[in-house]
Amino acid sequence: MDRSLLEILFLAFIAGFVLFRLYTTLGRRTGAERPSEPRPAPAQGQLPREPIGLQQTQAPASSGPAGEGLGAIMRVDPSFDVEHFLSGARTAYEFIVNAFSQGDRDALSEILTPRVFESYSAAIDAREKTGEPGPELVRLKNAEIVDADLSGDTARIAIRFEAELAEGAHGVRDARERWTFERDVRSDDPNWRLARVAAA
Repeated sequence: MDRSLLEILFLAFIAGFVLFRLYTTLGRRTGAERPSEPRPAPAQGQLPREPIGLQQTQAPASSGPAGEGLGAIMRVDPSFDVEHFLSGARTAYEFIVNAFSQGDRDALSEILTPRVFESYSAAIDAREKTGEPGPELVRLKNAEIVDADLSGDTARIAIRFEAELAEGAHGVRDARERWTFERDVRSDDPNWRLARVAAA
């Protein structure tokens, strides 16, 4: 075997050894490197849900006008669930309209703040004197959160409801109202109460 062939084989061996050392040093992770792609954090499981009867009835916090307020509420009350709340608010709307129609003050007193209850009770009194029937819910068409805020320990969430109501001889009318529910987030009572009603 001539000298030039031996030199080629020797150089090839040296090159192979160097490449092997580079691979073993650079081609493996030590645990200190950043991953090549961002990895999502592992799921933490579902948050516990509270009952809203308005009991607490989570879609992600809205990025709209209510987003900041909903985020503030979630930070002090991790169990708060937006989707569950909205579902319960729809149920509460139907419950309150029906209780008002039937003049059921006992049912209303459980879900209205004192100020709103006084207003509803006075309206029932006036209606009973004239004998007019109360409004009946035909269809709840839409419910969406339009505002939310946390003031001290009091959380408030405003919902815009669109519904069809039957009002005796007046027929069916479209109702668009903004209802504001509130709750003391430090209280053990999970119930939200209707604190304000306004035209929307």
